[in-house]
Order: sequence, then structure tokens, then C-alpha cells
Amino acid sequence: MAVAPLVALALVTAGCTAAPGASETPAPEGTSTTDWTPPSDTETEGPTEAPALTEQSGALDAPIALSTDMVVTIDKISTTTIKPETPGEYAGSAVVVTLSVSNDSKRAQSVDSAVVSLVTDDGDIGVSTTAGPNEPLQGELAAGAKATGTYVFMLDPTQGRSVKISVNYAAGEPVATFAGQLS
Repeated sequence: MAVAPLVALALVTAGCTAAPGASETPAPEGTSTTDWTPPSDTETEGPTEAPALTEQSGALDAPIALSTDMVVTIDKISTTTIKPETPGEYAGSAVVVTLSVSNDSKRAQSVDSAVVSLVTDDGDIGVSTTAGPNEPLQGELAAGAKATGTYVFMLDPTQGRSVKISVNYAAGEPVATFAGQLS
């Protein structure tokens, strides 16, 4: 009986021996990082900042048609008081922005990477939060379709502040910037 496990062990370990010449290290494939050579013109610098995005501006109550045939509209702006529901959330006054993006182009466009920001004229930044009625834009927008998203920004005080709300529906695409006063 003790012989069977030893035979099985011998068979398993027999396949673990190295093949002849296996101790040699194979040469790596591709380009080596040690093969780097400096550029021919050492005074020339590569890009030092991101390319500027086209920005189109308008009032809070007017749609902005972008050069990509996307139309961004602020549907509603309200203020609220956020109450924390999970650890790490803050309480306080906030601005709730509901907006829509209409695809007037002839091809589908994604809004999954949409970025919305709020800044006051005196430099205060509305801090985006997932608390409250936050429901960001998402998905791919078919030609002729419309998507709606809601964003919540912590801001104190909120009443009577002049703000700019920037909407970039997709990375690298034009930005719609709305300006006006909160009521």
C-alpha cells in the first residue's frame, strides 16, 4: 500500500526536471529601455499642456448647440440641504443641476465620461457629491436621442450667487459653459 503513493510522487516529480540548456536566459523580445537615444534637437520640448477644448458659452436658461451637433440644456437648477446618509458624506447647502444632452448628429455619441462642474464668479468651487439626487449622464446616445442627468454640488451659501456651470459631455469634445445667477 505505501508503494502506490511513492510511485505516484515519482511520476509527478519526473516531469519537473529541467530540459537540457534550460538554464540559459532567453533574450527579451521588443525594444529595450536601455536602447533609448536622445532626440536630435535637444532644445525642442514635447507637449507641455493638454490641448485647449472648444468652449461655447450661454445663459443658464438657453440651450447651447455645440459644433459636434450635440445640444446641452440646463433643465432645472434648485438648492437643497444635503443630509449625510453614509459615512464620509457631508451635510450642508447644495445646488442641484438637472441637464439634458440631445444628439442632433447622425451617429451615436457616448456620454459615459461626462464631466460637469460649478464655479462661482468669486472663485468658490461647487464640490461634486454623490449624496442627494445625484444621477449622472450615462450610456451611448443614439442619433436623435436625448439623455438627462442630475448633479449635486456642495456650495455655501447658495442664494443669489453668480455661477458658471461647465458641461463636457465626453472627453476631448467641446465644452458648454452656462453663466447666470442662482435664485
